[in-house]
Amino acid sequence: MKPRLRLEVWSPDHAAPEASLAQPLPELQAEPVAADGPWAPKREAAPWTGPLFFVDGRFRTDALIFLDDAPALLASVAVGAVGLEPGRAFYEEAAFAVRRFLVAPPGAWPEPVFSPAPGLDYELVEAGGEPEALRAAAMERRGALEMGLGDGLRARHPGALVLHDGPLHRLPAAATAGRLGFAKTHHRGYLNAEQAALLGELAAGERSPVFTFTRGERRFYSWYLRLPLEPERPYAAAATLLRVETAAPEAEALRLAPVSLGVLPRLASRPFRDPRAPQNLVPVGALERELGRRLGSAGLIRRRLLEHIRREAV
Repeated sequence: MKPRLRLEVWSPDHAAPEASLAQPLPELQAEPVAADGPWAPKREAAPWTGPLFFVDGRFRTDALIFLDDAPALLASVAVGAVGLEPGRAFYEEAAFAVRRFLVAPPGAWPEPVFSPAPGLDYELVEAGGEPEALRAAAMERRGALEMGLGDGLRARHPGALVLHDGPLHRLPAAATAGRLGFAKTHHRGYLNAEQAALLGELAAGERSPVFTFTRGERRFYSWYLRLPLEPERPYAAAATLLRVETAAPEAEALRLAPVSLGVLPRLASRPFRDPRAPQNLVPVGALERELGRRLGSAGLIRRRLLEHIRREAV
């Protein structure tokens, strides 16, 4: 018998959204939250009547350089937010920021800022190790910027729901009320095989019950949600799943789970417009393009770096 064929929705130019949905690491084994009822699909959706913001960031490696023999990284990070209200979407200008970092071993660069050209300033971040460790240090700065942006939105817009593109556990701990993160890709499972079987039964606009897990000393509440996909095709089972996550207490997690069903499915993108449809939500796709524009031209920055290095070499 021939195997049943299923197509991955995302363009092969992007990493597949499904790596694993079951067989979690022992320390990530989830526990269902009994207060959310039996382990069965949930369809109840709730509206969100307050301000609504999506937060995201873009990271780019501008260059790997050497300070004498020490490798160092030049990286740019842009963060921003898009707000939604009835009838329109808008950029929250006060939330946008572009920061550039020189990540170098301690003592390798003598000044707090590296400025190879007017308006091109890289803040020094001291970190040692291989290029992967340098990149990780720069990514920590990105996480801090995204979390700080969310804090600022909550301060300026009391009662706002802030949704982060990506799981919250990658961001530093901060105020948790009114914040959700959502994972488009599933690098690891949280459910055992019996629990994960439910995900294949979820229809568009349904979610799993809430479950909880810990990472380090932090507790999270999470659930899977299936987005609609038009036109329907024989796609892979996990092709339209989002995993939503919050670090808020259990009572707020149970309140926000129906809200996520009221907000996220109607914002699903479509394959003819986005290569990561439907998980790359429409406002997030627009925000990513705006952040890329604000990062500036990678080619122009590289040329200015080369001109600076050439002048220094004379």
